[in-house]
Amino acid sequence: MFNLSAPHPYIPSKLNKLHLLLIPILLVGILLRFYHLGTWSFWVDEVLTVLDAKRISMEQFRINAIPYLAVKFSMSIAGENEWGARLIPCIVGIVSILLVFMIGRSLFNQRVGIFASTFVAFSSWHLLWSQNARHYIFTFFFGALAAWTFFLALERNRLRLLVVSLGATILLILCHMPSGLIVPAFAGYVVGFWRGKIFPEQPAGLRLRNLVIFFLPLGAPLLLLALPSFRDALFSGWGLNEWARSPFYILFTVVHGLSVPVAVAAFFTALTRPMNRGMWFLICYAGIPFILLLIASQLLNVAGYYIFFTAPAYFLLAAIGCDRIWAAKHNPIMLRCILPGVIIITMLSQVYIYFHVENGGRAKWREAFSTIQLDLRAGDLVVASIPQVGEHYLREGETIALEGVMDDIDRFEQMWKSKGQRVWFVLDAVTLNVLDADEQFQRRVRRQSRLIRTHPVSARAKNRTINVYLADFQK
Repeated sequence: MFNLSAPHPYIPSKLNKLHLLLIPILLVGILLRFYHLGTWSFWVDEVLTVLDAKRISMEQFRINAIPYLAVKFSMSIAGENEWGARLIPCIVGIVSILLVFMIGRSLFNQRVGIFASTFVAFSSWHLLWSQNARHYIFTFFFGALAAWTFFLALERNRLRLLVVSLGATILLILCHMPSGLIVPAFAGYVVGFWRGKIFPEQPAGLRLRNLVIFFLPLGAPLLLLALPSFRDALFSGWGLNEWARSPFYILFTVVHGLSVPVAVAAFFTALTRPMNRGMWFLICYAGIPFILLLIASQLLNVAGYYIFFTAPAYFLLAAIGCDRIWAAKHNPIMLRCILPGVIIITMLSQVYIYFHVENGGRAKWREAFSTIQLDLRAGDLVVASIPQVGEHYLREGETIALEGVMDDIDRFEQMWKSKGQRVWFVLDAVTLNVLDADEQFQRRVRRQSRLIRTHPVSARAKNRTINVYLADFQK
């Protein structure tokens, strides 16, 4: 039987001083997450979050309510700028490092907790979302909390822990609706005990009463899918998969985000034996939402980072693999250091690239609109892929959507000529790769405009460059 209090046969027991290593790990995590916190420009989705958060009241409920309220509160105490909007997400990211340590220690041992928390602290993916006024770092935290308390509730037959898990799961879904895929992961773990197919001995808390208490409140809202208004709200913004996010693209996003060594270590650890209930739970937590997201990608516009809430499972599985190698005392210490060393060195290199090459993984929207602000005149028009970004960064001037202009460019040009307007074009490569794949619109802009400034960024295998053009239609 899986015993939470006793060490596994492949793990040595004298680990009680390892928790001292958590102090420097947390310090590094804190320094990395506060470093350049306010330097990076908002990216498009952050701007939308900030604008929505400023407009809503604290009493207003909406989809993804938790991060909007958190960002609103963050700005109220730290200012309506990049640093202020990201303060609360940054703190949540730091706390989640400690949470992963606690999960690894309680489910396995202190060394697994140390390895896993180190991987989280050094992860550029976790760092990105910790420095982001978006919901993903909240899904990481609440996903880890919900998973941890659900597992312990079944192991120890503790109703209070089950209620905490239920509450954390609800908060997780209120952070980002697709994170509800964690519920099938929990269900898959439970089904694994049916007729002893995977483990002959069940957890003490695997009882019908507990399952009803947890799953019934989460399943009841599915009845709302019968309402068209609920379906429209649920799938708003997803649309068809016009961004061509294939299963391969989603796989690449997850592997690149975790880092190749972590992804490989987690995968092979999941295949190794001995297998216990803790590992089986992590496999369900990591694998089932990923498979379901790949299926959904054939129908909806979903992205790999939607399952960032499962990242704790991958970090923990990789940590278990490192721990098993470390526990093999017959191997020389240099050999036992190879896997954790490769993981940490790879992560540190990604962190260096994040800060010094990729501009924090963001396009330079603030810099692009600052270029316009220097020469913006009364009556000037700004065309941008997301006009709300211009609304946020420009103090004056009218900003209209790029897609609408592209749909009827001849009419717009006639109107601009008749009014004698100057028109600024803020064109980012990511959007144009989708909306203007044949580059016809870009060639037209280049013919009739002059390039004012290029703001180059290449991040996460994408060209995120923004070009600023000025077309002068004055008579």
